[in-house]
Amino acid sequence: MSPSAPKTRHLTILLIKNEAGHYESALKDPGALHKYNLKPGLPFQGSLYVHAPSRRPPRWLEFVRTGIAETLAELENVSTAAVLFVLVGSRAFAITFGYGRSLLKPNSYEMDFGLRVALNTVDADRLRSVDVRTFEELTLHTRRQTSRGAALEAFGLDVSRDLLRAVTGEPRDTSLAKRVTGGDALVLNVQLDFPDLAKKCEQMLTAYRSEHYKERFGWIDQMRAVRDPQLIEELDQQLIHMIHRQETDKLHLAPPEPLDWDRVEGFRYSAEQRDEPHHPDIDLEDYLATVRSLSELSTPDLKRDRVEVFYAEQDMPVDRWSVYQCVVFEAERDAHLYVLTGGHWFEIAGSFAQSVRRYVAALATSTVALPQAQAGEKEPDYNQRAANADQRLALMDGKLARCSGGQGPIEVCDLFSSNREFVHVKRKSRSATLSHLFAQGAVSGEAFLRDSQFREDAKGIVAHSRPSLAPLIPLTRPTTSDFEVVYAIIAKSSSSSPLSLPFFSELHLMQASQRLQLLGYTVSTLFIGAV
Repeated sequence: MSPSAPKTRHLTILLIKNEAGHYESALKDPGALHKYNLKPGLPFQGSLYVHAPSRRPPRWLEFVRTGIAETLAELENVSTAAVLFVLVGSRAFAITFGYGRSLLKPNSYEMDFGLRVALNTVDADRLRSVDVRTFEELTLHTRRQTSRGAALEAFGLDVSRDLLRAVTGEPRDTSLAKRVTGGDALVLNVQLDFPDLAKKCEQMLTAYRSEHYKERFGWIDQMRAVRDPQLIEELDQQLIHMIHRQETDKLHLAPPEPLDWDRVEGFRYSAEQRDEPHHPDIDLEDYLATVRSLSELSTPDLKRDRVEVFYAEQDMPVDRWSVYQCVVFEAERDAHLYVLTGGHWFEIAGSFAQSVRRYVAALATSTVALPQAQAGEKEPDYNQRAANADQRLALMDGKLARCSGGQGPIEVCDLFSSNREFVHVKRKSRSATLSHLFAQGAVSGEAFLRDSQFREDAKGIVAHSRPSLAPLIPLTRPTTSDFEVVYAIIAKSSSSSPLSLPFFSELHLMQASQRLQLLGYTVSTLFIGAV
């Protein structure tokens, strides 16, 4: 009888950094774990570390008991965690089980290992899922999936602003694995027995060092990871300097990976007490409030302090990141642009950054007369005050126009002027993203050109707000060159630029403006000073 085929295993693999030294140094607290030695005679060395299972009643149990007539049996949630280290030559791999990844120091493993292996081994025409990080003032995470294997082009990526975070697909060599997922970790669905682990890890190490990805995924180098330790240290010091000076307009916190928000109960920072209420979102000011001395805050502090995620059905935090991993920050140094996101610094290709900034700088400055914003004034209040003060403006803020064909209603603009200007107003702040402003202008402009129902509703809104301006809105297809889309941004002035937009906001502005200009609109920007 021939031996049976190995069972299919679901393995999560991390590559320990060379500088981690002996693999035990990659563990957060090896003294709290039970170490198990491997059987003699295996073709590799390593050890298994197991965290003792924790047992707790589910948090919902007490609540449910108050409404149940019978005595409810004792229920417990059990969480387990283990890490298996496998040595291959001079490198160590960590294979995690359960919550085993939480037993490792966040900086002990190569963050790009899984993605690099996946891109070098996957069939680019048989992808199943991609995770993308889109850069803007609030980083956007998306996961795009197909019902069957498809080419990369089917996922609609924008290579100018999307950073590929993870990918799932079928490998070109099916003997490597049935399915490969690569992000920070490498996840394999593969048939193997325990003694074959080292051979499989060796294959993954070879794939990690390959540059085959450049044939179909070479565009990912447009945003290059910074590898120079000295440069990283200098950029980190620039970040800390900005925090010390409380100059945080280009700095915020964001989850470094996609979350199931319908399950998220809240967040907590490691310096907070366990009985303190959870925060509904990650916020820089909430974190800084937990820091004892802001002037003494350092990069190691950001890497030590944790952000914990709590899900409604779990008692313990499921995901934990360092604050450093959650920081999104943009820095310029020696005429180069760098972005910190997900705990890694990226250099934006100089020619790409320069072309975006040249385009934005060339946009016209609007001549529409708008008042200065008052301290603490909200956008609706500002728009109302501006319309009340000028008979040439119609208030459109918050008024939605319907579209035919089942598309949802759209806000036309915030203010409409006697010069046929659609003015979109947004206050620039740490917590607000300008991408919505730019998208609003582009979507509204397209609907105004193509949709008669939208124009009819827009005309009605103008007639209700400022009847004298209603004749300026045609019911027939408009000549777009007669209209102008104005992006008006409320912000404090800057010595470098009136708008002083982060690079990825400038990129979004360029893309929205290009869409509108292709339709024939004039596009301009306007800086509104804030007291």
